[in-house]
Amino acid sequence: MKTIAQLSGVEFLRQCNRIRHGVDEVLKNTKVMEIRRRTPDYKDDDTAEERKAKYDAQAKKNINDILDIMLEEKPEETIKLFNLLIVLDKDEKEPTGLEMLMTGIEIISDRRVMDFLLSLMRLGDQVTAA
Repeated sequence: MKTIAQLSGVEFLRQCNRIRHGVDEVLKNTKVMEIRRRTPDYKDDDTAEERKAKYDAQAKKNINDILDIMLEEKPEETIKLFNLLIVLDKDEKEPTGLEMLMTGIEIISDRRVMDFLLSLMRLGDQVTAA
């Protein structure tokens, strides 16, 4: 099994395009971008401290809602996206949950990969906001 970080040339570009389409599909089907945009209800007389507390509480709720959708309500969508980050060798079976977790840690530990994925997310923000 290889990860996207180990691909090169044409193979890398094709996998990037598959990921791009996969991210778009997952974002549409899970409504993650809508959840990310949820903001707290501020009152005019909220202090800076109260605003920060409301912001932090909303951010935590948003993350929890996203994780509930991605891991519980739509795990099939999530695993399809995870599978785009790896390339199985011929006749290699799908990795177990633990193997996938370890591979995920390897992938997100590579700063270049995270920069790439965050760029895709920002691009998705720009496209869906337009």
